[in-house]
Amino acid sequence: MELDVSTALSQPGQEFPFSGTQAIADQEIYGTIVKIDDCEVSGTFMADDSGNINVKGQLRTTAHAPCANCLKEASAVVENDFVEDFQRNGDPEDDEIFAYEGHTVSMSKLVMSYAVMALPIRFLCREDCPGLTYKDPDAAPVETGKQYPFAGLRQLLDQMEEV
Repeated sequence: MELDVSTALSQPGQEFPFSGTQAIADQEIYGTIVKIDDCEVSGTFMADDSGNINVKGQLRTTAHAPCANCLKEASAVVENDFVEDFQRNGDPEDDEIFAYEGHTVSMSKLVMSYAVMALPIRFLCREDCPGLTYKDPDAAPVETGKQYPFAGLRQLLDQMEEV
């Protein structure tokens, strides 16, 4: 998604509305591939007297990744607000700033950055996902509703004691 800022540059201080969609490539985050649907982006932009462009708005999309508990497909709505300045003729390789040249501002770097920042820490297929379950036919019945976070370690310890 690109913004044509030529009118804003000729009328500094006046806000102009925008809306559109921006595609985001799949992202690898801590070894997990997160797929992000096209982002809906809307807001306003305006130029200042030095030619910098101030962009503010919101983005909304849906991200998909494996559930942190059971590895089934999980989805999360991603929303984030942003306010950023694009520097005219800035270094496009500098990760600390957003830069633009000419009369168009590319929103791809901004949208990707703000979408990734708003991703959940853990994706869950549902709020009460029990996770991967291992059923040992010889094991004693487990009370439902209780969580045993170290059950796997207990099994390993029991196996080591048998040897």
